[in-house]
Amino acid sequence: MFRPKYKICLLFILHISLVFQLKAQQQPYFSTYFTNPGIINPSLNSTYENNNVALIYRSQWTNYAPTNLYSSDNSPNTGILSLNLKSRDKLYSFGFNLISDNLGPKETFIFSPYIAIKKKINNSNLSFSVSPNFKSSTMNFNSLVFVNPADPFNVGGRQTQSKPDIGLGLSYYNNKILLSIGVDNITQPSFDFGINDLVNKDLINISFLGKYLVQIDRDLTLEPFLLVRSDTKSYTFDMSGMITYKENMNIGLSYRYDEALVGFLGYSFLKKRKLYVGYSFDYVLKNVDAKSATSHELVLRYDLPTPQLKKPIRTPRFIY
Repeated sequence: MFRPKYKICLLFILHISLVFQLKAQQQPYFSTYFTNPGIINPSLNSTYENNNVALIYRSQWTNYAPTNLYSSDNSPNTGILSLNLKSRDKLYSFGFNLISDNLGPKETFIFSPYIAIKKKINNSNLSFSVSPNFKSSTMNFNSLVFVNPADPFNVGGRQTQSKPDIGLGLSYYNNKILLSIGVDNITQPSFDFGINDLVNKDLINISFLGKYLVQIDRDLTLEPFLLVRSDTKSYTFDMSGMITYKENMNIGLSYRYDEALVGFLGYSFLKKRKLYVGYSFDYVLKNVDAKSATSHELVLRYDLPTPQLKKPIRTPRFIY
């Protein structure tokens, strides 16, 4: 049994966890995952032919104002900067993800470099990735409302802790089908912010992504997606469909289990479609009274030049 003096604070922390995180989701979540799939599993970066840099910003439950925090100026928001590069033979992918996740009283910064290797199997490819990462988490105790000022968790100030971690990914894909599985938080880092009775553990997170390409006609394709996430205790999933016209414009619709309906629109600009701009809109379907009904997400992706292997120059001096 928990001691009585801890009950109020433990209930509060449980409430914070439920309000600011979705089921089976300790990792930052993005609705536009199909535009930068490496944020789910870095082995998926092998599916892209070009080097690219991507920026995603998500405003979660816009204008949400919790009543149990002193400071509630901003709704939860997350930003990510991704750099994805290839070796000249395109067998290796490498880069990093920089993630800033602001959940109000808790802020998390993640630096996650990765390397992935691709192997061709008949007409398909198998990709494996390793991603060490470094997490820095900050809790602002000044923003929490304590019923009992003598609560042992009412320490005041800001406390920051940093921990290493690692993730693994495996993907199988060809021109029609993609199957991928990733595991994050393998070391299950725990953040107590200097308080012995506080346990804030990042549980192992398993993600599965599958998609299939349907060629409707020469200019039109349909891609159904299924994304499943689990922390081994609970799960959530997204069922999505995206239509692409002339490889330039995307229109998509997604249902997130027990949470929201998502609409998506994207378009490619510049020569060779180097610049991609996308926007998603989430509308909450459940527990609307406990959160704001809408979320917004913007994605920018720019293709960088890919170094080419130099072709051999043949001259009569080397024919013998």
